[in-house]
Amino acid sequence: MQAVEDINAEGGINGYEIVPIIIDDKNDNTYAQSMLDKLNDNKVDFFVGFSVSSMTPTIEYFMENSDMLIISPTMSTNDLSGIDDNFIRICNASSEEAYKLVDMLKDEGLHEFSILYDISNRPYTEPLHDIIVNDTLDSDLKLVLDRPFNSHDDDYDVLVDEVVKSQAKQVVILASGVDTADLVQRLRIKGSQAVFYSSAWSTTRDLLENGGKAIEGMRVVGLYDIASERPEYLEFRQTMIDKFDADPTFSQIFGYESLVVLKQAVEHVDSFEVNKVKEAILELKEFQGLQQKLVFNVYGDMERDYFTYEIRNGQFVDKD
Repeated sequence: MQAVEDINAEGGINGYEIVPIIIDDKNDNTYAQSMLDKLNDNKVDFFVGFSVSSMTPTIEYFMENSDMLIISPTMSTNDLSGIDDNFIRICNASSEEAYKLVDMLKDEGLHEFSILYDISNRPYTEPLHDIIVNDTLDSDLKLVLDRPFNSHDDDYDVLVDEVVKSQAKQVVILASGVDTADLVQRLRIKGSQAVFYSSAWSTTRDLLENGGKAIEGMRVVGLYDIASERPEYLEFRQTMIDKFDADPTFSQIFGYESLVVLKQAVEHVDSFEVNKVKEAILELKEFQGLQQKLVFNVYGDMERDYFTYEIRNGQFVDKD
């Protein structure tokens, strides 16, 4: 919403004030499709949203049944990569994140590792899992536990017992911040001394606020530069601190950038026609984000840097 406030304060888009229609997708594809159908019926042309890759079926549904341009800040599933459609995203596809995790595992110098991945968000976690498993086959790393789980249904005590029994020295968790914190807490209570790793999905305040001392030293792949000194980012960061008493999350940063991209594309072609706006995004290709250049490929997929963090004193700290 900060982008809406800032853009409207500067006169809107082509002189028109943004009036957002806010919906909660409830992380339910059937519900989300019904809500988007209503937006489509009401001639809504642009939709900024969906935060998790489990909403992929809704994107696919709308690419077949609507001309709406959907700009997602944080859906990183590989399943939507390399397709010429009306889906644009501000984050990377998750494959590069997986390779970053593998590099971190190898650099640690330990061997036995386990991987836990939440299949409630399968379009995101399963491709990451597959790359990590395949990319470590011909290395000194040994996978001692390969365990899918469903955060909505599974008994975490059973899952934790399996990890402890495996004697894994490193544990990769592909889950939300809340579930990652919960699992690490339980594993520490059970006596695990493993080094923990988590994906960008978990890099939220939920992980820090729920993890406590258990997550100290955890290695995390991040989507934004926590040490950025760009004036645009520092101003945005201060605004978030003033409003919420906390640093911005990657979803807040990418959500802001989504509307900036839309605004610049509309003004570039002086039109709100969906096809022209999409063409403008692909033609312009590069946009200045809050921290770095946002570079789109010909399919509207994003190319941007990943970062590695370590959690120290309850905060994400640049590992490098």
